[in-house]
Amino acid sequence: MRKISRALRVQFTKLPLHTWLFAVTIAFPLCIFSAAGVAGTVVEVQTSLGTFFIEVDEDAAPVTAGNFLNYVISGRYNNTFIHGTTGGSLIRGGGYTYDSCTIGPEHIPTDAPIALEETGLSNLDGTIAALHPSGNPDGATSEWFINLGNDIGLDTQDGGYAVFGWVLGDGLDVVRSISVANVVRLGFFLETPTTNYFETGVDCQLFSRDNLIMVRMSVFNDNKATATADFEPLTQILGVNLDLGAAGFTRIPFAVAVNGTQISITAQLDAAVDLQQPVPNMASYNAVSGRLHLPSIAVGGEIVYRNVIFDLNDLATATFELRSYE
Repeated sequence: MRKISRALRVQFTKLPLHTWLFAVTIAFPLCIFSAAGVAGTVVEVQTSLGTFFIEVDEDAAPVTAGNFLNYVISGRYNNTFIHGTTGGSLIRGGGYTYDSCTIGPEHIPTDAPIALEETGLSNLDGTIAALHPSGNPDGATSEWFINLGNDIGLDTQDGGYAVFGWVLGDGLDVVRSISVANVVRLGFFLETPTTNYFETGVDCQLFSRDNLIMVRMSVFNDNKATATADFEPLTQILGVNLDLGAAGFTRIPFAVAVNGTQISITAQLDAAVDLQQPVPNMASYNAVSGRLHLPSIAVGGEIVYRNVIFDLNDLATATFELRSYE
């Protein structure tokens, strides 16, 4: 964090005021993540309401964390939805997909249940734990919940619930926004959070999976991407690996908006993550001209656009407009 701060101070002496403001806005989340001392495996969670990151503690919870990562790596969490909240005190997910109102929620394929593990971690604000069936502490499979508030009673209640990680940085703001979304009764779920739906019950003429808070997960690996950026159609998020020069390296998700022929991207700065080292083909930002250059963009793992140029359009919101591409 000190290295980044020193580098920024050097940049500030050379750049005009508008450049200084933009550099601070981008670099601030990096300091938060650096200070957190992230050491475990990090999982990127993309949802309909934003992206957050989970650090998984494989040392304290090798069985429970390993089980969770198996579902992440196999892709079974992709296209699931957040199926429950409990009065804003937690959110639940990892169990169900939803294709249509007539079919309803369907459980994802699961592995054999795991035994309750003594991890030594408590159910505190921002932690993630394995959800098991009531009365069966050794019955956890794919489902999980994230605590919103300290609830150490869950360490022993119903046999206990094994914590295996926690949400990083300001990502907890995304989780809280999910917890306070309008809820509906969806099948046997009493409180399913929704987006852009304000009824209390499900009307099949109005309700679709687009109204659910959908989820995609992947292991965040600094070295996994050969493309500069990858676009996720489900969430309309463009994840960009960005070289900030002396300020370091970061991965920033951008929300993509299309208005006619105009495409704009807005940096989701609270979800930025510090990269410990550069990765191939990183994007660059010219703070003087306000130009963002992406050598390549991948969709579905395949590079489909090259030499993509965006120009800064709104400093206050860190919004860029597409200028050109190949």
